[in-house]
Amino acid sequence: MLKIAICDDDLGFTGSLENLVLEESQSMGIRVNTDVFSDGKTLLKSIQSGEGYGLIFIDIEMEQVDGISAARKIRETDHSVLFIYISGYDKYLKELFEVEPFRFLSKPLDKEKFRRYFKEACHRIGETEVFYQFKFNKKIQKVPLKDVVYFESRNRVVYIFFQDRSTAYFYGQLNNVEKELANSRKYFLRIHQSFLVNYDYITKMNFFNITISMNGKEMELKISEDRQRERQSLNEGIFFAYTDLSASSTTASDHTEMHNDSFGFWKQETYRYDKLAFILCISGDNRG
Repeated sequence: MLKIAICDDDLGFTGSLENLVLEESQSMGIRVNTDVFSDGKTLLKSIQSGEGYGLIFIDIEMEQVDGISAARKIRETDHSVLFIYISGYDKYLKELFEVEPFRFLSKPLDKEKFRRYFKEACHRIGETEVFYQFKFNKKIQKVPLKDVVYFESRNRVVYIFFQDRSTAYFYGQLNNVEKELANSRKYFLRIHQSFLVNYDYITKMNFFNITISMNGKEMELKISEDRQRERQSLNEGIFFAYTDLSASSTTASDHTEMHNDSFGFWKQETYRYDKLAFILCISGDNRG
């Protein structure tokens, strides 16, 4: 079952949106459970009490804890939930980058656009619900990959570090883990012979280190020297790809739509290029 939160201080709008969600999920054959909140404060309180959501529709401007502040707080512990913002968002574009929005909807609601974004969100959520399986003490263990921050190898033991700062371990090789995850639909980067990192938890990256977030706390991991060289050219290529896309719009409506597409493109291309770069480095294919 997909759990969905709707957070907006316009109660008439939240009722209409909830009806659309229920109608579309029924037509898609998806079981959903919806919770409605009138401000970011009550949404945060629900999540802090243990509720978890796969998709959150949230307004930006609300009196008690705005949508961006609420999303920042949620991102400290949940890096997989998808946010669809419902507002005129142009002036908030810089802040929204920090909380990784999935899509944007403007008021009054375009029903066709809502249906398209809702289907895309459900598809994305379905793809991310994957598990990693390993054997320990003759028992098969399964852990959700969306909760794995990174794998670390030490003396033939592979440790798994989770977003809630808990750990698990098994006997094996990180090379085999990497091969098993290659087609998992979750992007893990081999930054070092000892580290395999979930891209979703990387908050900063330079040529020498990455910064990852674990339950609201940040830590640095070193990128090995043989994997540093590819980073510079890739980062420049990704930036230009994003700016070229966003600069091509001409009208206000086109500009809004292009930012939607640009966010998605930027994120997906970042994944794809980074994954390619580290695979090339691992294989020893130096093309620079």
